[in-house]
Amino acid sequence: MNAPGYGDVKSKVVIIGQSLCGEPCINSQIPFTDGCGDLLDQAFDKCGVRKNQLYITNVVKCHPPNNRASKAHEKRNCREYLVQELMLLSPKVIICLVGDARDHFDKKAGLQTNNEILFNDRMINIHYLYHPSYIDNYCAKEKRQPYIELMADIIRQHHA
Repeated sequence: MNAPGYGDVKSKVVIIGQSLCGEPCINSQIPFTDGCGDLLDQAFDKCGVRKNQLYITNVVKCHPPNNRASKAHEKRNCREYLVQELMLLSPKVIICLVGDARDHFDKKAGLQTNNEILFNDRMINIHYLYHPSYIDNYCAKEKRQPYIELMADIIRQHHA
């Protein structure tokens, strides 16, 4: 099962994840539905933006079998689709939720950095943040609120 990006194609904020999540995302065809998507939803609420007012996509456009990590050939197969998607969207800011999303742009990039990259003859502001599932599953509960605040601040600064 696969799914294209979701949301407002005129949004100046694009969030890029790794691959389509499990059953909730597959059934809804909306990235980050339930589970770790709840952290993103809290960030959207915090800055007064609905999920469908942003554009959310993934590096890999399908759900890998058995919830495994995406393989290199899957990322290569979807790379051009993501490039074309971003060219059509012309975002002001991209929020990469690490892993595959960070590697798509810069494998050496650190976390929570704010960089500018040249893309499609335009400078784009790019942020690298932890994937919400990492925050949700592996970090202490007190890390959740700062993550939500940071995500909300980035969106608030760039969403118009």
